[in-house]
Amino acid sequence: MTRTADPAYMKEINKSIVINKIRFHSPISRTQISVDTGLNKATVSALIDELLQEGLVLEIGQGQSRVGRRPIMLLFNAKAGSVLGVELGVEYVRIVVTDLAAQVQNTYNTVLPDGADATAVIDTVVTSIQEAMEQAPPSKCGVIGIGIGVPGLVDYRRGIVLKAPHLNWDNIPLKAMLESRLRKPVFVDNEANAGALGEKLYGAGANVADLLYVSAGTGIGTGIVIDNDLLRGADGIAGEFGHMSIEANGAQCPCGNQGCWEMYASERALVSTYEKLAGSSSRFEDILSRLPASDRAALQAFQSVGQYLGVGISNLINGLNPSMIIVGNRLAQGGKVVVDGISQSIAKRCFISPIQKYRFRSPSSGETLVLSVPLRWSCTTSSRDRRRTCRNELPSCLVWSLLRSPSTTGNQVSPATKGLPQQRASTLPRW
Repeated sequence: MTRTADPAYMKEINKSIVINKIRFHSPISRTQISVDTGLNKATVSALIDELLQEGLVLEIGQGQSRVGRRPIMLLFNAKAGSVLGVELGVEYVRIVVTDLAAQVQNTYNTVLPDGADATAVIDTVVTSIQEAMEQAPPSKCGVIGIGIGVPGLVDYRRGIVLKAPHLNWDNIPLKAMLESRLRKPVFVDNEANAGALGEKLYGAGANVADLLYVSAGTGIGTGIVIDNDLLRGADGIAGEFGHMSIEANGAQCPCGNQGCWEMYASERALVSTYEKLAGSSSRFEDILSRLPASDRAALQAFQSVGQYLGVGISNLINGLNPSMIIVGNRLAQGGKVVVDGISQSIAKRCFISPIQKYRFRSPSSGETLVLSVPLRWSCTTSSRDRRRTCRNELPSCLVWSLLRSPSTTGNQVSPATKGLPQQRASTLPRW
């Protein structure tokens, strides 16, 4: 439903513009905010007063001035609250607590029970989140919201998990279920989309306009950023390249298809390959721990998975021509062995690689591999362009998801905002 621009909504938009300006460009003065945004000085001052009262902005003293009075400089208060980012895996739940500048404060990992149904998994997620919230650092606003990334098809506007084959979920209204129990705003998205936006805003992809994030875990998901915007497709579910067929009559996938990419380049493929080579069963973590000792079966299993990752990545490079490809999630912990396998496949199969050379560079985290185009690495976008994704999207696992500009396509207030002070609630996004 489209919301008309009544005075309250206009104020909401202006307030979001002002806080975005401060958080991305502080320290900054009221006068400079007025000049940069086009808002008059009275409007800016009134909005700044509200933000100061809410604790989201701090005054840090006088700045420099060539003439006249020296301006009072403003700083975004990253310690005003906390945000929880939740990764829902097939076998685990990982929770990261950050401040409002995406600085990690605490990390929690919980193992999910084997064969658990949706109700049991959600119970575990809720319990884990509640424990993390209780241990979050004290702040004026407290935990302002929760983002959760799910491996599967997600209606991110309504927060419904449409289909998650590895979890055996169909049409699970996850957002509503969590909000009713946690009484906080919850944002649900595909975990690969969240990963792509995270790398775009805070990681290795901050300086490129076109990137592809490959989440290689229990399955494979991809998040695609084109011209600084996340590609969602007509129904918001673009990027399911993990179910691209690479073997016409290959292994049966839980999705119902045959020969899906993730059947050959995922954690499950790694475990299966290792079992065939070693003659014994083992968990992913155990296989990974054997790599430093150069265990032959572990090395061959990771290299095989890396080569199959390279097969799919070659297809994506040929079709999308990104400036950067980032491989994340747990398979990236295979490091050089995985890199070598990917590189071999790209060298053999990628049609455009002789024209546009790709190379691996240092990762932004211990669980990320980065494949980029030399020479274009640092000169593709301006800092203003880099932030556009943040303003236009609602990334589920990113801190700024709760402070972006209000949506113009809906006006539903999350049930979790009921009971909050009205000024505080106005900083939250509307659906």
